[in-house]
Parts: sequence; structure tokens; C-alpha cells
Amino acid sequence: MTGLVVAAAAYAGRYGILAWQTFKARPAGMRQFYQGGFHASMNKREAALILGVRMGLHR
Repeated sequence: MTGLVVAAAAYAGRYGILAWQTFKARPAGMRQFYQGGFHASMNKREAALILGVRMGLHR
């Protein structure tokens, strides 16, 4: 049983390292986030900007 836990932890660690390396290798333009300020209470426009979706498709 202990061997199975160690193997699962090693596999999860390897997967995490590979995912981090893939994330870091992406072009800088793909890591853009909304840089603007926010209002006191969130409106639909701000929510769409944060989520990276276009407004007006679903109401």
C-alpha cells in the first residue's frame, strides 16, 4: 500500500512539473489579464473582462 502512495505522489509531482514547464513556455501574449481598475461592485462588463468572454452572447 505504501508503494502505491509513493508512486501516486511521484506521478502527481511529475505531472505538476510538466504542467508548470508548459505554462512557462507559452508566448507572453497568451498570458494577458485584465489590467484595469474595478468599481465598488462588479457589473457584467467587469465580469466578462475577468472571465475573458465576450459580452452580449447570452443574456
